Amino acid sequence: MFAIARLTFWESSKKRVFFITFLLSAAFLSLYGLALRMLAQQMVTIIGPNSAQLIVKQILGQQVLGAGLYFASFLLALLALLASVGSIASEIENGLLQAIVSKPIQRREIVLGKFLGYGSLLVAYGIILFAGVISVNLIYNQAALISLTPGRMIFGTLIFIMQPLVLLSVAMVFSTLVKTLPAGITSVMLFGLGVIGGFLEQIGSMVSRTDLMNIGIGISLIMPADALFRKLMSVIATTETNPLASLAAGPFGTAAPPSNAMLFYTLLYILACLSFAIYHFNKKDL
Repeated sequence: MFAIARLTFWESSKKRVFFITFLLSAAFLSLYGLALRMLAQQMVTIIGPNSAQLIVKQILGQQVLGAGLYFASFLLALLALLASVGSIASEIENGLLQAIVSKPIQRREIVLGKFLGYGSLLVAYGIILFAGVISVNLIYNQAALISLTPGRMIFGTLIFIMQPLVLLSVAMVFSTLVKTLPAGITSVMLFGLGVIGGFLEQIGSMVSRTDLMNIGIGISLIMPADALFRKLMSVIATTETNPLASLAAGPFGTAAPPSNAMLFYTLLYILACLSFAIYHFNKKDL
């Protein structure tokens, strides 16, 4: 299993999609930093350095922080789906797995090895991307991170890297069920459904519509990736000194943050997806 994980890690790191994603991430962080620098200069001009205007700076700053983390999560999600959706299906189609399964190796080791290989690369990339977004905000947007402590920073990092692992586990399931193209389409549509559910729950919380909130929560149970992002924002951006901070984060914030039970559910979700992928792969005729 660990040999497959190691080979998957090195093979995946050489794929063109990872190289392109790294370039896009560098471009994103550069443009994001430039935008934050211009915003910081503009806020000083309009608001002034008066500390009494801290709440206004928090409101504007958290909207920008939420947007930065959201698009960073989006880049990480696309990488997780595009890189791994063919992890099993494509090797079945080209006949490579037939040579592997003939060796004295169990099929569950193939699934788990590929998950560990892709997961390790995504976690490493996610930590770098998250640290980049937070670092830029610490330089130009400190008001939005006024309550950020080392404990919250670590907790937020763990939540951030859970998002690609959820999508990776889903991609592994569809990669054992169908061919590469339909697996990719289905995985992306499921991710999009989760995004819609997150926005519905956010809107329902802001306008006090229980039906919209329930629909959003139900969709989050089907695909919890967006719920993890809302939890991330509640950990990173919410401050005790400004109770309106979470509401002020706009469409990328959260008016009703998910509880810690959602994190436990997400772990069970990942384990369930891996178990189903192993079960179906064991029965699959290659």
